[in-house]
Amino acid sequence: MTLETEFKLGFASKEEMQLVWDQEWFQDLLIPDSLKTEEYVTYYFDTEDLLLRGQRANIRIRSISQGGFVHTVKIGKPGRDGLHQRLEWNLETDQSDFDPEFFVKNAISDGDPEDTLTELISSVEGKSLREICRTEFTRTLSLAGFGDSLVEVCMDTGYLVAGEAREALCEMEIELKKGDVRDVIALGEEIELRSSATRNSRSKFARCMDIMSIS
Repeated sequence: MTLETEFKLGFASKEEMQLVWDQEWFQDLLIPDSLKTEEYVTYYFDTEDLLLRGQRANIRIRSISQGGFVHTVKIGKPGRDGLHQRLEWNLETDQSDFDPEFFVKNAISDGDPEDTLTELISSVEGKSLREICRTEFTRTLSLAGFGDSLVEVCMDTGYLVAGEAREALCEMEIELKKGDVRDVIALGEEIELRSSATRNSRSKFARCMDIMSIS
């Protein structure tokens, strides 16, 4: 079983996060020609009684500015000390609507158990899914080498949106692509030491639900 593994760091402003990215030591980690910027609008869905949330899961549809959609199912416990590890399945498609049967047949992952996905999707079969929150952000990303690992580093700036409530998003993510989770943690700690960053132990989805609760 392979878990999606990422370390999240929050910043007070885009400028403070950019300062880290522009530092020479950080630039030296980046792999040439892997830099790109994308615009995302990501919608999170659940049943009326929040059945998925009760299973520590969510269904996500991400609209990409260059065209197309990525449908995602995630299952996992809350993050701890900035580190997030979850099961994840993804499907790139030109369809905007989530089709449970089509997703189960065609989604890909890094070896996560198919029966876990099937069981989750079966639990919402016949139930209507509704949008409960969304995120709107610009992502700048690049592959990087750190320690003995290949990681993807991202700068996300935009908004978390739940109903009428909006909250600014300014976050750096370090996602393990190949290697050792200890390198992800070590790079996160290095950035933390060299900047004003603080660890984000709550996902974007969880923070959307937080602002929904207080709005």
